[in-house]
Amino acid sequence: MPAHARLSLVMEAAESLAAGLTNPTLLVTLHRDIDELSGLDGRRLGRSAKQYALRWAIFTMSYAAVEAFFNDVLRDPTSPRALPLNPDKLHQAGELYGVKLFTNDWGVRTRVQGTGAGNRSRWAVFAGKQSLGAYLADMKKLRDLLSHGQDPRAASNASGALWTLANGGHSMRLMGAEGFIQAACDLSAQTVLAFGGDLNDLPEWPQPARSGLSAEPRPALKLLPADA
Repeated sequence: MPAHARLSLVMEAAESLAAGLTNPTLLVTLHRDIDELSGLDGRRLGRSAKQYALRWAIFTMSYAAVEAFFNDVLRDPTSPRALPLNPDKLHQAGELYGVKLFTNDWGVRTRVQGTGAGNRSRWAVFAGKQSLGAYLADMKKLRDLLSHGQDPRAASNASGALWTLANGGHSMRLMGAEGFIQAACDLSAQTVLAFGGDLNDLPEWPQPARSGLSAEPRPALKLLPADA
């Protein structure tokens, strides 16, 4: 398809998103770096409340960055209202520019609780309007709870993207927070394509240090290859 007149603006917004995801990505690596370290109180940091708090910082920073991306691309500069990370509203905003966003071809890759032995996390794809919409609705609920100082375990889990807790409620593990960074990149990349760009127009996305389970290859999406 021919490039849209706003493609250069969209590419600049994608570059800004990549920069905005750098610190959350570094925090993912930090989370792993401190596994075997101890705090000033002599207690191990790995599997401590201090370490677990990093996942909420990773998630909320990433959420803010991708929400800012869509506002940079689509928000009416005369409107005081920011656009939420809502597929229907973003689709409607895209139509004002003659661009189809969040179609049934769209999807994201993220990490979810596994169903095998040990419930080890795995890559999963949320694709199509219904599945992707459910995932983003759960993420918005989680972000809203965190932003208002409420219990994140009260988040909805219609998509199945969150981890089920033995004592009730749902939560996000580090892998889920890292997975949301990937989801943010996927949403931006598909937006660039929708505005007539190609894979060569995408920025270099920041990546955390990965090993073992986290280094498993990502699946492909309908619009994006596995290595995009």
